[in-house]
Amino acid sequence: MFLLYNYENLHVLFGPFKCNIIDKTFFYKKMKDLQISPKEQETLYNYLSDLPLFSTSELRDILIMVHYFFSGEIKDLMSDKVHLETKKYETEITDKRIEYLVSQNFDSNMYLYLYEHKILNYVRSGDVNKLRDMVFKLSNGVIPAVTGDTLRSEKNYSIVVFEKLSQAGIELGMDIITAYGSRDLFIKKTELANTLDEILQVRDSAIVYYTNEVNKVVSQHLSPLTTSIIQYINTNMYRPLKVKELASYFNISESKLRTLFKTELNSTVQDYIMTRKIEEAKLMLKSNVTTNEAAYTLGFADASHFSRAFKKIVGQTPKHFQQSVALMD
Repeated sequence: MFLLYNYENLHVLFGPFKCNIIDKTFFYKKMKDLQISPKEQETLYNYLSDLPLFSTSELRDILIMVHYFFSGEIKDLMSDKVHLETKKYETEITDKRIEYLVSQNFDSNMYLYLYEHKILNYVRSGDVNKLRDMVFKLSNGVIPAVTGDTLRSEKNYSIVVFEKLSQAGIELGMDIITAYGSRDLFIKKTELANTLDEILQVRDSAIVYYTNEVNKVVSQHLSPLTTSIIQYINTNMYRPLKVKELASYFNISESKLRTLFKTELNSTVQDYIMTRKIEEAKLMLKSNVTTNEAAYTLGFADASHFSRAFKKIVGQTPKHFQQSVALMD
């Protein structure tokens, strides 16, 4: 690989170096396919083996230092693009959540996830200002072994990172459907990427996104029990939920459940459930889901019941809300 840096009218090329461990079997097979002579194969392999080896995160550090040398500015040249990309993904993640709710096809196996200490520690702080350090540490020293396409190796590593991020997010109280829906979207975007830069942009955007989402949760300082109850509510929002059912499921008394919500959320259980349903309803209505479909999906008795509840919380009927959103667009 080479690193090309553009500054004003200058184009400075650094290299060569490698970012992957060269798999000998794969290398010789590739050379044979290209009809390279055995002697030239050996010469080239020895040359490649002697090249400096840098991880992708180290390349980012090098780019920062090169930029500082020419401009006197310490800046990650990729960071602005990362934040812009994250904004785009937030909209698509919301759309994915709506698809889950409308389909009413939540899989209880989503509760099963593995606890990953390393990613958990980076995401736990929920501090976006520490993003750069977290990105560097997350990828530091990661040099995928090449047994095929170099980009494929980086994509595979990104998929592992997305899995860890979603698991860590759920562990800290992030909504399960959103966590897994966003993970699937980031995987899809990675698979569509054609360059190393695009892959790293998606990977870093995922870290920004999950850090933001976790920050929303941890800033509430909820107990693990309350967090678990909220996750249960979020994943069962498409049907009626009662205090008795929640208390029984979590093996606590109804009075303790009510006290938890009053103390930690300053809300009654039913008011919290209704508010969450209406929040989801607003997302659906913004995406042109009909009032009847939203009412049915979220477990209301009928459209009239849904409209009354919506107006009580939002201050206007679902129809008027949908019209006002359309006018703003």
